Amino acid sequence: MRSKSAYLWLLAIMAILIILSFAFNIVMIKDIFFGTIKNLGNTWILALSAASAFVFTGNRYYWLINIACAVIVAVVLNIFVLGAAVTLISVLYKSLAFLLVVYALNLVKLLITK
Repeated sequence: MRSKSAYLWLLAIMAILIILSFAFNIVMIKDIFFGTIKNLGNTWILALSAASAFVFTGNRYYWLINIACAVIVAVVLNIFVLGAAVTLISVLYKSLAFLLVVYALNLVKLLITK
């Protein structure tokens, strides 16, 4: 139950933060939100994050490994797939989209199994 409640609290905090950023017009958080949502449609990010979420499920350093995978996938996507320059903002958006998919899959797994 502890892990499930932690996931739900994190979801609530993220939702409140996004709602407040729209209510008070905090441009930086809104830009991060829209950039992450835009990159969620990338098939490469969806497939690789789903694979990463399930491959490293039992690992002790699960989130650390997934953060490293997210950054590596973002850099490789920028260089080889998209042919674009690697900027900090593009890596941030793609990494957050990757981690958001991993988080959502873990939340669904927790809600179904417990």
